[in-house]
Amino acid sequence: MSDRAVEILNVIGNAKVYDLGQPYWSGMPVHPADPPFQFFLYRYHEHTKKLFDSIAPGFSDSIGLLVTSMHAGTHFDTPIHMARDLKSLNQDLTKFEQDKGYVGLPAELKSVDQVPPLVKRGILLDVVSYKGQDILPERYEITPEDLDETAKLERVNIEKDDCVLIRTGYSRFFTTDSDAYLHKYAGLGARAARWLAERRPSIVGIDNLAAGVPKPFEVHNILLSDNGIFMMKSLNLEELGKDKKYTSVVVVLPLKIKGGEASLVRPVAFA
Repeated sequence: MSDRAVEILNVIGNAKVYDLGQPYWSGMPVHPADPPFQFFLYRYHEHTKKLFDSIAPGFSDSIGLLVTSMHAGTHFDTPIHMARDLKSLNQDLTKFEQDKGYVGLPAELKSVDQVPPLVKRGILLDVVSYKGQDILPERYEITPEDLDETAKLERVNIEKDDCVLIRTGYSRFFTTDSDAYLHKYAGLGARAARWLAERRPSIVGIDNLAAGVPKPFEVHNILLSDNGIFMMKSLNLEELGKDKKYTSVVVVLPLKIKGGEASLVRPVAFA
């Protein structure tokens, strides 16, 4: 067993479990260009009791119906989600697109069903605490210097294949103030994204939706399209930050949606 595997098992065995996911509900904040998240109770108990009365007297059930993009709330992006000049990792994505998803992808590109369960060492870069603030200023652009100094303050080093979690403080607005969450967030600058990519983490996660400031798509392109690094967005990192858990074991289980570019996800951290 590798030293990293032993470290992970030791952490899990004595750990508190941190839920890094946000709730989902009809009317929740989603990107303005995306379809809304919709959840309906499709079948009611008082209706199905009658339906099943002849075969199972007294039995009833209820069934929910979900209509959503895979980018509502806490979610996981693969590199095929974004492209630079129609390419991700130098592959023309248009060759693999079909109405029902991606097919025939080369080995270096994976649809979400091809992503295995992920168990990674988590590194929390609590930029808010490094700055001595309760929340980063509106539209603040996180710099490489911010990330480097945060890591030094926390005495952590980012290693290849880690899951890096960036705390801005804006997760608090997800359930309370959609306008602030969608439009006033702080995030990574392009230089900070390149700083992260140089350290070769497997996942970069952040507690806002757009990830980047002032050019969110450039941050996505740097991490996803240019470097093949998975992304998680709309995380809740408040408890992890409050408890100063700068290292953890992060477990991410994307849904196995064939040909999908992303997945709703509920990640957890053990620390």
